[in-house]
Amino acid sequence: MTTIPSSLFTSQAGTQVSDLYATAAKSLMNQNPALKTIDAQWRRDEARLSNLGKIAQALDGFAASAGKVAAGALDMAATSSGKGVGARLASGTATPGVHSIDVAQLAQAQQLATRALPGKDTPLGAGGTTLIRIESGQGGNALTTTVKIGPGDNTLEGIAAAMREAGLDAKVVQDGKGYSLSLSGKPGAANGMRVQVAGDPALQALLGYEPGGGGGMRQQVAAQDAKLTVDGKSITSSTNNVDAAIPGVALTLAATGKVDVTVTRSNDAITRNVKGVVETFNVMHASLAELGGKDADASAAVQQVQGQIGKALDKLDATKLADMGLSFKGGKLQLDETKLKAAIAADPEGVATFFSNGTDGVADQLSGAIAGQFASGSALYKQADALEKDMETLAAQRSQITETASRQAMLLMQQYSAAGSGASSLFGMLQGPPMSAFDFMA
Repeated sequence: MTTIPSSLFTSQAGTQVSDLYATAAKSLMNQNPALKTIDAQWRRDEARLSNLGKIAQALDGFAASAGKVAAGALDMAATSSGKGVGARLASGTATPGVHSIDVAQLAQAQQLATRALPGKDTPLGAGGTTLIRIESGQGGNALTTTVKIGPGDNTLEGIAAAMREAGLDAKVVQDGKGYSLSLSGKPGAANGMRVQVAGDPALQALLGYEPGGGGGMRQQVAAQDAKLTVDGKSITSSTNNVDAAIPGVALTLAATGKVDVTVTRSNDAITRNVKGVVETFNVMHASLAELGGKDADASAAVQQVQGQIGKALDKLDATKLADMGLSFKGGKLQLDETKLKAAIAADPEGVATFFSNGTDGVADQLSGAIAGQFASGSALYKQADALEKDMETLAAQRSQITETASRQAMLLMQQYSAAGSGASSLFGMLQGPPMSAFDFMA
């Protein structure tokens, strides 16, 4: 990073060289055609990667519902006695019974905040390209997110918006002292954040953070794990979603305190679970249809996903589907709940087997088709990997341009200072009144 020497803080004319440096750096970066090309490519890649992420989210929502049914838990239900803990079936390993839960502490995310500033829309620094690198987690769970702050984004609101676009939890908050940027990480004691800034010195001073308090940001809330006991056994979790405490049951912690979780078998559970699969399938279908029109990459990914789902559906017995009250219309699943309940009443085991027999049941086929979309050789994986690598290259190029502009701006300010003092043999021979900084930079 280029810094301004202390000897250059004022010029002979009394102009603040730090302000002139910022103006020069901004001007040099605005004149660089390569930077405009990089910014355009970055925005393109960001949009494409965001669309692929939304496709993955749409698939993941249905996969969770179909996966639960495919695991053989169609006729099982899990309920909680209190709102502090939610319970749902996650696999076929659940067995009927009552479990005692005591939540002592919820998991929480670390929260950082900048010092208070007078305005949320006031430009900060010179407005040149700045890269913010946010690291969290440790070892194999480490996560790094890079956020680009370009001209026009260098306000608290602009920075917060750029962070949110990159998937971070950032917002501007107001108190009696002014406006601050608040940044929250992921829950869990191991997910503390580190924030490094390259580019504009003003943003470096405002946004940097190291554990222990180094940098401009300060910790407002510490990261911590959830702590609870399940049937007398102590459990620690980095999130408030606990999946391993009760076999086959997923817990969602919302408050401290004691509750009972009951797992039972019932025909009503079959109806609820089938309705859940239908609803999430239709949500996925609608989401994919919308996302397919975003760009060429998203369209290609959606077409491949829809093709794989179509192959899975072709393997199903349409007559049996109709007997269970299920049909397809316009790519969506239709459910006749009356026919489904009648089929369950007549043969609950047969209905459960049709939906999940471990190989070619409805849920087995659909769950397998979705799982294949997340494999390393899938279209989604390949496209996302290529985009991430391209953005890493663009980030490095932007950083190099910013550093070059900073060095050039510093050289201009050193030359201007020397000209004003007469120390430069070239500018010292000039006749007439001293040049202003604007004359010099013209």
